[in-house]
Amino acid sequence: MIEQTLDVITQDGAMETFICRPERGTHPAVLFLMDAPGIREELRDMARRLAAVGYYVMLPNLYYRAGRDTMFGPHVLEKGSADHRKMRAIRTKMTIPPVMEDVASMLDFAHTQDGVMSGPAGVHGYCMSGPFALAAAARYPDRIAAAASFYGTWLVSDAEESPHLTLGQVKG
Repeated sequence: MIEQTLDVITQDGAMETFICRPERGTHPAVLFLMDAPGIREELRDMARRLAAVGYYVMLPNLYYRAGRDTMFGPHVLEKGSADHRKMRAIRTKMTIPPVMEDVASMLDFAHTQDGVMSGPAGVHGYCMSGPFALAAAARYPDRIAAAASFYGTWLVSDAEESPHLTLGQVKG
């Protein structure tokens, strides 16, 4: 297994991305979109498990706009903790349009890499990123063949960009 952390260049800067893939061959790309607590070893382990069965997995730090290496400690889920307040402040500013630009950058980057098979990618999002995964499948139907939202939030809302409004555009 090959693991590396690389910067994917986006319109808003360098997005630190953990990449995990098998040592040999080319493999379908999978964009693994984090949940609200952010990048941590548990998510890296999940990426490793996907890579172990034949995928080129990209786990981006979607909080990169708040500063490089935006990570939280073990108390991030304790309401009232400093990490929880910081995480909520960053998370509530994240919306579908800029994350779709990030997804486009990741897809462009993936297809310049030797270990990535040509063709559409997969994307899955957890919790806050569930809507991002579904929106990406609708926004890029020729570039994303499969999408999944795991315990996704705000999949249906009154917002103009609510993912449920664009699901008819998904082709995968």
